[in-house]
Amino acid sequence: MDEKTLVEKLSSVTTVSGVVDVAKKAGKDLTFEQADALLSRLLQVDSDAAELSGDTVATVAKDLLNI
Repeated sequence: MDEKTLVEKLSSVTTVSGVVDVAKKAGKDLTFEQADALLSRLLQVDSDAAELSGDTVATVAKDLLNI
């Protein structure tokens, strides 16, 4: 899965199991804890603090999925 597709899919994820599914399709196996951490950061991307720190769905995906 290319980065653009991954970012699109992660942008619409709302559950930990959804994160696990997207990660598997991207070739990454995540534990429940890793998926929960990823979802937490994804949900915070829209906040002012995330915007100031430069967090986007793409940067979160790169950090946690090592893409």
